[in-house]
Formats: sequence, structure tokens, C-alpha cells
Amino acid sequence: MLNILRTPFFQFLTLAALLSSCGSQEKESSETQTVHNVFLINPVPADAAATRDFAGQVEEARTVGAAFKTGGTIEHIYAKEGYRVRKGQLLAVLDSIDYVLGTEQLRIQTARFKDEFARTTKLYATGGVSDYEKAKSGLRQLEYQLALNENKIKYCRLLSPADGVITAVNYETGEMTDAGRPLFDIMDNRHLEIVVDLPASEYMRSNEFTAFTGHSPLLPGKTFPLQMLSLTPRADNNQLFRLRLSPASDSDITLAPGMNITVTITAAGSGSDAVTVPVNSVFDHDGQTAVYTFNQSDSTISLTPVTISGTGADGNITVISGLSPSQPIVRAGVHHLVPGEKVNVIDQTSASNVGNLL
Repeated sequence: MLNILRTPFFQFLTLAALLSSCGSQEKESSETQTVHNVFLINPVPADAAATRDFAGQVEEARTVGAAFKTGGTIEHIYAKEGYRVRKGQLLAVLDSIDYVLGTEQLRIQTARFKDEFARTTKLYATGGVSDYEKAKSGLRQLEYQLALNENKIKYCRLLSPADGVITAVNYETGEMTDAGRPLFDIMDNRHLEIVVDLPASEYMRSNEFTAFTGHSPLLPGKTFPLQMLSLTPRADNNQLFRLRLSPASDSDITLAPGMNITVTITAAGSGSDAVTVPVNSVFDHDGQTAVYTFNQSDSTISLTPVTISGTGADGNITVISGLSPSQPIVRAGVHHLVPGEKVNVIDQTSASNVGNLL
């Protein structure tokens, strides 16, 4: 028996068995090390009145072009870029000397023709002349030309068409301008709008919007009420719907075009299906928004598609479909996991888990 144990063949089998055993232990050890620790959390039912924040930007409601109604040489410009102007304020004048001289000449001609027409009228009454209608038409034509020239003199003064701020001066003194070409661009700063692009999920529940407020880092500690002006019923190429808001009429807040504003929208509850989850639990999987739900029966995780409607003021995401409060989900660290894998659930966040990513 001892001789058999000492044979080279038996020693080879023994070595092979030992190596196989070590490999199996290493494999089992490796598999054990790949099990991820996760921290679970249950979705929280959404409040009856939920708030969500969206990025907005201030825009002018309209920009008005101020142009002369007649052409000519610019004699003087009284306003510059950045000036605040009032409706009816004088902005610029044209050289009107030609119109003034032409108008004076027409006045003299019209006065003479009126005297001649008066004599013609007397003669016509006694049957002495037959060209009364011709004289009457000639006088009327002169009066029209005189009125036209008098208007042109008025048109040489350019008045602001609206209250606002001059954003551009397009000509300089001494240059020629044509009728209708804007000399000034005036931003109507009495009518500023805040523009927000809403995702389709928010548009679908826009009938639940109850209030709008705005705040900005440039206005620390200040919030101001907003009122909805319009919500376009048509999506753009990015499937976004444009919401236009304006500060409430009694608001004393000072805004300027280009300012970034955070708009908080308050909406009535959408029903018992809406829940909120931490932002780190939601991820994109092949273009689809999803979370990992935990299967208690076998300790595996499943990829669960969800529909979200934005981020609330508390930083959590509102899920309007796909989840219920009874479904535990992986709180964070989701990008290290794969669907179907087994996980190890820990009862609380690890002390070494900086930032509570588990």
C-alpha cells in the first residue's frame, strides 16, 4: 500500500486535486468579493402640493424700432445707447430746411390761388367764366401739397414710440437715412418676461399648476410672485414646451434681460401614484430613466423604468409613474451595479461612505 502511495502517478493525482481545490476556493472568494453592498430606501408619497424648480431666463417682451417717417440728413441725435427714455421724448432731428422752404413757397402759392379762386367764384355765379371746376381742383391740389410738406416738417422730429432703454443707435449725425429705417432700438423694459422650457411630463399636468415664484442668486434672500402669461401647446425639437411668466403687477423687484431666474412651480397633487426619491437613485439606461428595485425573495436587483416630472425644492425627484411606496430601491451608487445581480443590503450608511453614496 505504501508503495502505491509513493508512485509518481498517485503523486500527480494528489497534486492535481490540491490545485483544483485551491482554484475553486479562489473562484469562490472572487465571487464573494463582487457582491456589492447597497443601502435601500422606500419612495416617499408626494405631498398634496408639490413644488419643483426649473431654470428660467428674463427676456424683453418686445424691442421697438424708432425710425423717421421721412428721409433726410440727420442733424442732431439727443440720445445714446443705454439711455432711459419716455414715450414722446425727442430723440433726433433731420435737417428740415428744404421742407421749410418748400412749405413757405406752397403757402404763398396757395394764398394767391385762393384770391384768384374767390374772383373766379364770383364770375362763375354771374355766368362770366366756365372753368370754375378746374380752378377748384387746382386749389385743392395746392392745399394737399401744403399739408404734405407741413407733415414732413413734423416728421423731421423723431419722438420715442415707447418707454424703455435704448439698446442700439444705428446712425450718426450727418448721415443720410431713409423713411422707416430704425435709427434706435428701444427695449420696452416695462414688459419683461421670464421664459421657462418645460419637459413634456410637466406640460401634461400643467392644469395642476397653482402658483409660481422666482428667485435668483443675484437677489439673495428675495422671492417674488409670478403670473403665467402663456404656455405654448406645441413642443419644440427637444420636446420642450415654452412657459412665459411675468412678475406680479405689485412686485417691486428689479429684473434685467439675460438674468437667470429659478422658477418654483407649485402644483396640486397628481394622485397616490406620485412619489419622491433621492436624485442619486435615478439614472439613465439606454435613453430610459430608471431606478434599481430590490427583490426580497432572492436579494437581486431589477432595472425598473420610471417617469419623472422634475426636481423639487428639497432636491428629490418626483416620480409620477413606475414606482410605489412599497417598492424599496437602491439609494445611490447605481452606476456600479448591473440588472439581476445579487446585492448585500446594509441597514445604515457606512461610516466610511463619504457623501452617503450607498
